[in-house]
Amino acid sequence: MEQAKHSSSLLNLTREELVGWEAPNWDWNKLNVDGSVVYPGSRGACRGIIRDWAGRTIAGFTMNIETCTITMAELWGFYVGIKLSSELRITKLVKVSPESHGSSSLVRSIKEFLAKMDNVEVKYIYREANFCADALAKLGQGEVAGIKFFKQPPLCLFHHLLADASGVKFERLVVV
Repeated sequence: MEQAKHSSSLLNLTREELVGWEAPNWDWNKLNVDGSVVYPGSRGACRGIIRDWAGRTIAGFTMNIETCTITMAELWGFYVGIKLSSELRITKLVKVSPESHGSSSLVRSIKEFLAKMDNVEVKYIYREANFCADALAKLGQGEVAGIKFFKQPPLCLFHHLLADASGVKFERLVVV
């Protein structure tokens, strides 16, 4: 009986939510980034994609990193994505990825780029709302180190982009 009571109290701490990619407001762009590491201390990768308010791909990148942590892979994704946005002269940007904290020189560089942009919103989203960047980040684990940029998304993203454009939502159990 005690275990059943404990289980029901845990159930009250979570709820299901429908989550999916959300387009930014009109005239804004959205940068989705993600990082991946096979196992702690192994080779990492980060990827990102910039889309406009209609879901059209503006640009993206893939970057393989030598040995790193998942936090560093995600910070690199944030840095490369913000730098690419700056180079493309994007002035209205919603940047979404897992939360990142720290005081490294990489974090300082990110903050410097953000300070130069007129309109930036930084938001945390769940993986289910970030499938394109998640798929890109996992895709390149076998590639050599370095950065590659693209204007057209890889074909492997077709279904994810279609789901995003169609407003597909996924169930996610979240802690309340």
